[in-house]
Amino acid sequence: MKKFILTALLVLCISGPEAKSQCSANLNGYLSYMNQSMFEDLHGNWVNDNLLHNRLNFKTHLGSRMNFTLEVRNRFMFGETVKTFPDYADTFEKDMGWADLSWNLASDSSYILNSTIDRVYLDLTLGKLQMIIGRQRINWGMNFVWNPNDIFNSYSFFDFDYVERPGSDAVRLQYYMGSATTLELAGKVNHEEEYSLAGLIRFNLGGYDIQLLGGVLDEDEYVFGTGFSGYIGPVSLNGELSYLDPVKDNDPREAVFLGGLGMGYNTPFDLYIQLEYLYNQAAKTSGISNFSDFYYRNITLRDLSFAPHTFFANVTYPVSPLMNAGISAMMFPKFQGFFVGPSIDMSLRSDLDLSFLVQHFQGEFQTEANQKATLGFLRMKWSF
Repeated sequence: MKKFILTALLVLCISGPEAKSQCSANLNGYLSYMNQSMFEDLHGNWVNDNLLHNRLNFKTHLGSRMNFTLEVRNRFMFGETVKTFPDYADTFEKDMGWADLSWNLASDSSYILNSTIDRVYLDLTLGKLQMIIGRQRINWGMNFVWNPNDIFNSYSFFDFDYVERPGSDAVRLQYYMGSATTLELAGKVNHEEEYSLAGLIRFNLGGYDIQLLGGVLDEDEYVFGTGFSGYIGPVSLNGELSYLDPVKDNDPREAVFLGGLGMGYNTPFDLYIQLEYLYNQAAKTSGISNFSDFYYRNITLRDLSFAPHTFFANVTYPVSPLMNAGISAMMFPKFQGFFVGPSIDMSLRSDLDLSFLVQHFQGEFQTEANQKATLGFLRMKWSF
């Protein structure tokens, strides 16, 4: 099957103006199995789910100036969540892009088989100009956990199994003005046929990468932002700030600021430490009443967090050349809450990894009752 796909992609080279010797194609991806268990109390009822996750990444080089990329995400989920929530299959299939490229190939009361194309684009290089057309990831963020500058593809830190992150149906132009200066213009259309259009300039000043951006989101909100990244000695520093202002005067939403600041330090004994802070002025109108509302929703820029002030810390350590251990934590002072997530990653061989993660949430939302939720994940992942 792999040889057939590669042969089909190579046929595209025929349309290229350059010699066939400059054309090539490759295929890679992974297959993973993950068991997930969720409970409020260790001695109470557990909700168990299973996920088979396959990713196929196809790329063909049509000469030195043109590439075509197609990436497909296939998931087979079965377990108690599918049984408990009859509408879960519709949520699983929902595509937020302009083109509906997500399909439930089969589903019943206890399982869902879904296939999604989350990358399909043509990449053209014309001198200093690069043009990417199609579903793609436009990453303007500089921070690790929360990215106020990542205006096209907001994502959740807790969705660790989706390392590629969502894509947008967009056109992106990048003009390389020098070794450290880039000018970008990007536009996307969402599933409601609303457009977003923004520009960004990135340059280096005093050893720091700095960016300025501005545009309009979903036709109803102006956005302006800035970000930076660099080092002070061995300590990495990064920050992002964005300002959102509704286009219409009668819009019930207020103009808000979102800002994040982070740092990282690799100690002499290989312990890596990360700290980050997020201020989200829009959090007071998020309407989130429990952790599930936040955990499973489609994240937008305004609800990157459900608390106005959120603090994050992460520590990782290579226990051995084949094992990494870490623990991350968040504090939500407004809700007297916190998140803690220990993890262990082991390399069983060059193409096979085993991971164990826990995500524990606790806090007080709109009710005075203390809410708790714990999720445990065991994943085996084969890469090819």
